[in-house]
Amino acid sequence: MVRALVLVLLALVLTGCSEGPDQATLEAEVQQRLQQAFGENALSLVTLNRRGAATDAHAPRGEKRLVIYFDSTLKLERDQDFGSWDSPGVASLISTLGAGPRGLSGIRNQGNSKDDLLKVHGSLIFRRVDGTWQAVVPQGFQASPTPATIEPGLTQTREQLVAAIGTALNLSPGGTGTKQREIISEELGRSLNTIQGRLSRLHNGLPLAGGPASGQYARLAQAMAGLMRANGPQLTPLTTEGGLDNLRLLREGDVVIALSQSDMAHLAWHGEGPFAEAGPNPSLRALASLYPEQVHVLVRGDGPLRDIAGLRGKRVNLGPPGSASRDTVIAVLAAHGIRPEDLGDAASLDLQHALTAIRDGQLDATLQVIGSPADSIRAAAEDMQLRLLPLEESAIRTLEASRPGTFAAQVAAATYPGQTAPVPTIAVSALLLGDQQLSSGEVELLVRQLFSTEFDWLAAGSIQGEQLSRDTARRGLTVPLHEGALQALEVP
Repeated sequence: MVRALVLVLLALVLTGCSEGPDQATLEAEVQQRLQQAFGENALSLVTLNRRGAATDAHAPRGEKRLVIYFDSTLKLERDQDFGSWDSPGVASLISTLGAGPRGLSGIRNQGNSKDDLLKVHGSLIFRRVDGTWQAVVPQGFQASPTPATIEPGLTQTREQLVAAIGTALNLSPGGTGTKQREIISEELGRSLNTIQGRLSRLHNGLPLAGGPASGQYARLAQAMAGLMRANGPQLTPLTTEGGLDNLRLLREGDVVIALSQSDMAHLAWHGEGPFAEAGPNPSLRALASLYPEQVHVLVRGDGPLRDIAGLRGKRVNLGPPGSASRDTVIAVLAAHGIRPEDLGDAASLDLQHALTAIRDGQLDATLQVIGSPADSIRAAAEDMQLRLLPLEESAIRTLEASRPGTFAAQVAAATYPGQTAPVPTIAVSALLLGDQQLSSGEVELLVRQLFSTEFDWLAAGSIQGEQLSRDTARRGLTVPLHEGALQALEVP
């Protein structure tokens, strides 16, 4: 019985491996995608071994699609810095070959040399058309959820605590209304961060304000904590609402290290924009510039919208109120002569819900500041055609001149499925921030570890971490550099 079952399973595996495109078709498709993303004579395919196939769960009804999984070896035909901010890098390679952060090895922090070999565990999607197999968008990956916190003993989520308090309050006459619940949720979130920070310091660690669970900031914070655990400062990543929340937590002393955008840090330092009521924060210090976060303007690829001017009168998502991204994208629209009231509807959704609304025809566009590739955008591009709209050159110049912390950038070709050319935009820097609570010694150790050439950020689960470099550690800084960071960066 067991032998028969094994034979059946073996037959299924062999069927999965033999069905679909042949070896020559697979190799030609991989080489073509590499050439489109990186240009001619950049990367060559040395070996490609097919590892299996599976039915594509996202295939349109009535269409036969297969996801082909493979292991490949690539050879560099010239020197290549995959961590560069200004040219195709890790993001393009991962997107091109449908890999995940842990499916790519051989990347060197300080750049790769000619003849280096890379190992890629990738995937491609093919569909059956008139008896032949044709490639479609890369399979991509979806990141695993990030734990809310690694602080021992803190097992309840914010939502559970809010529900518990809400239940208790509703036992009293009159219950609570919407405004009361908003206050409870806000104060509870602050209390939880305070508790996490105090417990972290109690255990000789440094509380680090990351971001929403499964977001880029959260994964980078988790990777930092894991990679530095052996020789660096002990970090406790905290789940937060994002860059704007992080700056407030840092000011209030609930954390001592935080991630945020360069333009938001400038506003916090000067007490402007969302920080006008709190006033300037002269104790804010930059520890390092980490990686670029580009402005993404996304519309349906099969729709008529081709430029930002066309967004006037349309249903456009600007992001959640109070978010750092929303503040930036409103400035982007203003540089193109568009105010929120000029839109047909200005939605306030997070990126995931906005992409779903675009797919369902409930939105025309969404704007988001995020490092590329963004997992949710890649996943959405598997279900529908998406188009990135370019920013006008004049608007880019206006933003660079009027909004400190922004700079001209591009979303490199092949960053997302179906994106064949680079898209001009602006970007801000993701900054690691602290304040004067931190000693020079603590910061120097942290920054030296941060730029260690021994760290494998991809294996730790962070694509963005692979872009960290001493060469760009001061790019986009909008607040003074901490003395300890200065020492670490000036003396290798």
